[in-house]
Amino acid sequence: MEKFYSLIWFVLGMFVSWLILTFVRNRKKTAKDETFLSETDEFSIKAESILVKTAEDSSNAIIMISKAYYLAISGFNSEDSKLLGEIEAEIEEFNQRVRKLKANTFMILQQLQQGSIETGHFYVQIVDYLREMAHSIKYVVLPLNEHLMNNHKPFAEDQYTELIQFSSQVTDFLNFALHIIKESRFEQIEELIQKRQSIHESMREQEKQEIHRIKRKETNSTNSVLYFGVMSETKHLLLQTVNLLKATRDFVSYTKS
Repeated sequence: MEKFYSLIWFVLGMFVSWLILTFVRNRKKTAKDETFLSETDEFSIKAESILVKTAEDSSNAIIMISKAYYLAISGFNSEDSKLLGEIEAEIEEFNQRVRKLKANTFMILQQLQQGSIETGHFYVQIVDYLREMAHSIKYVVLPLNEHLMNNHKPFAEDQYTELIQFSSQVTDFLNFALHIIKESRFEQIEELIQKRQSIHESMREQEKQEIHRIKRKETNSTNSVLYFGVMSETKHLLLQTVNLLKATRDFVSYTKS
């Protein structure tokens, strides 16, 4: 049995190493050819054009958040402050792009063709949800990195195990959200909501375990605040992801009607 678990951790280690290399390569590539959250040069924009652009932006955002979330938890578990620093820098760039997108909303709405004006509020909603998601992933990653940088006491083994468990669930949730938006399978949003509810139930049990650790004095206040903080921001991230997909679904439905 001991050899079996050793094999599992070896495979997981190889997988995380591959993700890290992919993350670094993608970050370098981003500066050259990424179209994520780019502005439009068109003077007059149709609703269909905005729909295509926002779907691409949303897909790229979900991909980036999914990788950043998983690598942040894994990097924290292995106390890899260099990796967490790189992820934090990437998240800050992401937040800057979303802020720029938000700032350009007025310009986009001004350029909408007359027949597309009624779709403007869908665009505003989508940008707002992207902004909320950017905020949440930032405040998952930033406290984890600060914890390592300040040399706080490491998490207990069971705390790490729980983080890895719900990190896998969150990654699965985000990958399913990506599938829905890329394939326009919006009828599966209810299934996504069920996945979110399942994650919430798991988190509720893990929060109870953390409370038991506090009562038994098996953890300190700094670690518990971080633990609950990651849980809270993760819940918000999942909620805003569902909202993003709902807004995109409504945009698609209205545009095609």
